[in-house]
Parts: sequence; C-alpha cells; structure tokens
Amino acid sequence: MKLSYALPNVLFGLGLLLLSGCTKTPEWTLFYYPDVSAIPVTPLQAEDINGYYDTLAQCQSKAHGMQRLSSSGVSGFGLGVYQCGHLCEFDDKSVLVCKTMSQ
Repeated sequence: MKLSYALPNVLFGLGLLLLSGCTKTPEWTLFYYPDVSAIPVTPLQAEDINGYYDTLAQCQSKAHGMQRLSSSGVSGFGLGVYQCGHLCEFDDKSVLVCKTMSQ
C-alpha cells in the first residue's frame, strides 16, 4: 500500500524535473532604437528591449528584420539601430547591464 502513495509523488517529482530541464533562459537581449541613426550613449533602458534570444544570430536576425520594416516605410518604425546584449540583468542599483554588446 505504501507504494501506491509513493508512486504519484515520484511521478510528480520526475515531471517537475523534466519540465525544469526543458526550459532555457535566453542569453541575448535585443535593444532596438527605431527613431535614431546611431546607438544612444545613454544607459540601457528596459523599454528599448524588443525580445530575448538563445543566440546572437537570432538576435541579429530579428533586428535586421525590424530594420527592413523601417526602410519599407511601415508605420511605427523609423531609421532603426540595434544592439544585442549578452547576459543582461539589473545590478544592485537597478541599472541594466550586459556582459557584452554586439551588433
């Protein structure tokens, strides 16, 4: 009878382990600035984030797509510049920092 009670707990624990093992936190953050022609020198802002990506190539691909939209005159997009930040997070002073930045 003890086995019948343990089995659901084991299955539940195994399910949680499998679910947590399947999730991966994206390492790259896209910062897109639609209305400028050069990357701002101001500190990074959360409102400039336009997505999270597993690879630099994915981040760059999304940014290039947004730039194509801006050059086609789609409403809501201006000139558009971007940068992809690697391993971005808020520091102890609530300032958004990234380990590296790429274009």
